[in-house]
Amino acid sequence: DSSRSRALDLRAGVRGHPAQSMLLALASLAAVVVRPHQLSRAPTSRIVGPPVLSSTGVAPAPAPPPPPLSPFPSEELLPRLVDGCAAGEPLASLLPRCFDHPLDGFQTDAMAALLDGSSVVVSAPTGSGKTAVAELALYAALARGERAIYTTPLKALSNQKYRDLSAALGPGSVGLLTGDTQKQRDAPVLVMTTEVLRNMLLEQDEMVFAAQAAGRVGVVILDEFHYMNDKSRGTVWEECCVLAPPSAKLVALSATMANARQVTRWLEAIHGPTSLVETSHRPVPLRYRYADDLGVEDLFTSPAAGPGGGGAAPPKAWRLNPSLRPEKRGLAREARRERRAAGGGRGALAPQRPPRRARSRRRWRRRESARAVPRGCLPVARRPRRRAS
Repeated sequence: DSSRSRALDLRAGVRGHPAQSMLLALASLAAVVVRPHQLSRAPTSRIVGPPVLSSTGVAPAPAPPPPPLSPFPSEELLPRLVDGCAAGEPLASLLPRCFDHPLDGFQTDAMAALLDGSSVVVSAPTGSGKTAVAELALYAALARGERAIYTTPLKALSNQKYRDLSAALGPGSVGLLTGDTQKQRDAPVLVMTTEVLRNMLLEQDEMVFAAQAAGRVGVVILDEFHYMNDKSRGTVWEECCVLAPPSAKLVALSATMANARQVTRWLEAIHGPTSLVETSHRPVPLRYRYADDLGVEDLFTSPAAGPGGGGAAPPKAWRLNPSLRPEKRGLAREARRERRAAGGGRGALAPQRPPRRARSRRRWRRRESARAVPRGCLPVARRPRRRAS
């Protein structure tokens, strides 16, 4: 090959030179050919240059990360957000300042998907912070001058969300539409039941299908999206997803949606680009208890057995509580009966209810005695009241 020929020419040209041995050694090294199998076994490490030293000979410390920006005051949240967006600040740096706590990973991912113009399906356990994703979508729509709709399946939940959003954005920025209540229909944020939104979509309400981008609905939040699986009401959620205008991004929130990936593909086929954001982290621990006529006890040997709570319980903790076995419960009931028969224990002195046949006999006797009394001789307590003239 070319490298070997260059090495031979170098050997021919350096004959008789004083440093002949050194040059011949260099030419031999230059003639080495690396085979393909040797390249595949070579380490894939990246060569990094020497560290940059300061004048004192010590490597400088890495620059600390920039401190997080302070959150917006609650009373100035919406004006500061709108002014910052109008000034050209990116929403990715403005939206986290709407909260007094740092965002979790799945909340940041949902925010990035929304800012990219995609609908979002959020599947996260209860208490993990799905409402923060809904608030991020609301704030992003308000910063762009668009309107937002927040739907819930229940009137009580709609009233609760209306109070929460009114406390965060101000009472003049949030409206409520339910079957029996209408408040501030022209507000930029509307909280309503899902059936109300379905009726608006069927009637092609001007608020949802506005021609101007300024007053158009930019995001529709469907809370408790797993209600789509309900036999009697599930079609309401399906119709909202099918009839929603393409300009409105959908945010579906649920904690008990097993087929989240299938739902995401369906939304992407009927509405537009949709991203799935899911997490299994449960910050609020879930514990199991067993209740029967003997009381309430732990279902497993360890009270800490259950998802969430900062770590997984050891395998021994997931064993069934021995006191809940049928033979153990039978012995406990027998001991309770013996205590009651002996005159001690809870319920020992409680009056015993007569058998069903005796109770029916007593009712029959009362009815017969009432029939035997003449109408004019009724007791005072049973005498009918006279109507006022």
